[in-house]
Order: sequence, then structure tokens, then C-alpha cells
Amino acid sequence: MPRNEMLINILSIVCNVFEAHTVVLYLPDGQHGYALSTFFSLGDDVNSIGSPLQKKSLSGIVIAKNEPLFINNMDRKGATSLGYYGSKEDGKIKAFMGTPLDQNLGVICLDSKRTYSFSTKDLKILSQFGKMITSMMGCIRSADAEGKKNEYFMTLKLLHDLRKRQPKWDAFLNNLLGMIAGTSGYSHTFLTVIDQRGSSFYVEGENEPILQKGNSKSIAFPVGSGLVGWVYKNQEAIFIDENSQGQASSSLLGASATTREFLSVICLPLVFQKKTRGVLVLANSEPMGISEDLKDFLFMVSEYLSQFLENLLLKSRLAEARTALQKANPAKTNPILMNDN
Repeated sequence: MPRNEMLINILSIVCNVFEAHTVVLYLPDGQHGYALSTFFSLGDDVNSIGSPLQKKSLSGIVIAKNEPLFINNMDRKGATSLGYYGSKEDGKIKAFMGTPLDQNLGVICLDSKRTYSFSTKDLKILSQFGKMITSMMGCIRSADAEGKKNEYFMTLKLLHDLRKRQPKWDAFLNNLLGMIAGTSGYSHTFLTVIDQRGSSFYVEGENEPILQKGNSKSIAFPVGSGLVGWVYKNQEAIFIDENSQGQASSSLLGASATTREFLSVICLPLVFQKKTRGVLVLANSEPMGISEDLKDFLFMVSEYLSQFLENLLLKSRLAEARTALQKANPAKTNPILMNDN
């Protein structure tokens, strides 16, 4: 059963047990702090799913103080807003009860249009429902994490076999970037590589256009410009997630190129022969979390891609050496090079 369906079933039970009018559940959303995750109501004036928690509302007070709260006889004239209604329904509520979830997971609140609907005993029972939700969410997270690990493993296996199925570089790279985007959940994935002089880098491939205007593949970006340029200079990865401050898009490729608006960015250096030869970039317009499992997956992908690029470089140099030998020894149509396998 999907998570939301399970939560709605629990809230409907809570609503029936306490003969409540509305039950709401706020959970962390990574953007506003807490947002309305789901609700069950006998009315139709509840805010939409995803609405941020209002800090000065009764729901916000429960979160801020991390203490249960119940009010049995509410004088709605000038009273504190409940935080999850429009103006029409809020004024009809006469009783409120809310309790924080363990581990700062959120808050569950309910209300009634009848005065003296709840008691301290009811508040204790509600806290038990809260503990059940916390436990259930923990099980869901564990199951999701295990499922994601399996998805990462399967993608790595597919990437390992991809070269056999897509021998041409462009097709190989397009498929690789698409698979990384699909598995990671990031909307944009692209690869930049450095030029032979080591003074500029350019976009070698992208699953979706990253520039607001123009063709990214036609632009040479100076090494050191933007977040990607910083990775070339320092040979260190960059992780900008939902907990990072500010917008990353404006400095992704430097001031010379305006990318789309990205709030989550991952930049991984592709290092071989002691130099950063490329940077693998993942970007998303919405804030996203970066788990350790995702990092491990991407580090393995970047290592695989580094080895692949190193082989391409060696083959290119062997081809150049063969051409030079042919010019120096015209009589030999197929000169033999050491380690030319």
C-alpha cells in the first residue's frame, strides 16, 4: 500500500475515534521546514497538500514548543489561527488538540466544531497514534532505502554492460546520462571535459538543455569559472542539497552562461593521470536530499566514467603515434607500437 494511502487510513481512524472534524499531519518537506503532508476532513476548506506550516498558528506552536496542546473552548474572535484552514472554516472550530511526533518528525492535529470535545486522556491516546505514525514512517524509510540500494545496484550493472550495447561514444554517453538522471531523480545530468591545453572546458553531453538560451556544446568555459570550474581547479566534489543556502544555478558554469534555475547540484571530478579531465554534474530545480547511498552510487559511476575516458585518451594518443610513425616510415603501412593492444 502506498505511503499516502496508509497515512490517510490512519488519519481517518483518528478522526472516527475522537469524533473530530479534521485531522492533519505535518511532516518535513526540506523546503519550508514542515508542510501539510496529508489530512482527513469532513469539510472542504483545508489547505492544499504541500502548504507550509504557519509558525504562528496553533499547529506551529505545537512544533515550536515541542509540547502537546489542547483547547476545549475556543473563542474564535481574535483567536490564533489553526493554520490549515481557509478563513471560512477556521471560525467554526470550537476545540483543538495537537501533539508533536517523536524525532522532530512533525505534528498531528485535530479539531472539532463542538466545545469540550477532548480531554487530557484523549491527548495521551493521540500521542500513541503519533508514535505509531513515527514508527511506520521509520519502517517506510528503511524499506525505501533498501529499495533504492537495489535500484543503484541494478543501474551499475546496466552501466557496466552499456558499452557492449552502445559502442558509439555519443549513444553511450546519452544513455549513461539518462540512466543516471532516472536513478538519482535529478532532472539534469551532464558531462564536461577539459580541452587539450587545460585552459577551458566544454559540455560533452547532456540529458536535457542546461542553458536558458543557446547551445551549451558550442561554448568554451574558462577553467576556474563557476562551480564546475572550481572542481577542475581543486579536484574535489561539490554537494549542494536541500540544507544548503542560496541558489546554485547562477554560478554553475560561471557568469558567461546563464543556466536554468537549480537548487540542488552535485559536481564530481573525473580524475586520471593526476589531473581532472572531466566533471560529472547533476542538477535539479527543486531542493533534494543527498543520501550516503546516492553518494556511493555516484562515486562508483564517476570512477567507471574516469576509466572509460582514460581508455579513450590512450587510444587517441596511440592513433596519433601511429600516424606519426607512418609519416616517418612510409614503407611500413602498419607500424607496431609497444603496448598497442
